[in-house]
Amino acid sequence: MANLTFDDFDGRIGTIYVVTVEDASFPLRLEEAQPLPDSGRDGGAFRLVFRGPSDPILPQAIYRFRQDADTREIFVVPIAQGPDGTAYEAIFC
Repeated sequence: MANLTFDDFDGRIGTIYVVTVEDASFPLRLEEAQPLPDSGRDGGAFRLVFRGPSDPILPQAIYRFRQDADTREIFVVPIAQGPDGTAYEAIFC
């Protein structure tokens, strides 16, 4: 897994990433990319929030996020559910 940085997501709000689980694919839209105070992590600390469909709720896990030819593995945790879908958070620190 590549060492992801805030710059990999900065300016990509609204970008749709496709997450495939078994035989199903789910679109997750990047809603927030927020730098966090320096933790000493190579590439800096940051937080991402994605929004996907309301159903099903994906359990916390590492998923492959694909956007065109770009694939990244990201550990996400569901943090909220509402009429506009389920929010997932990834924190890199």
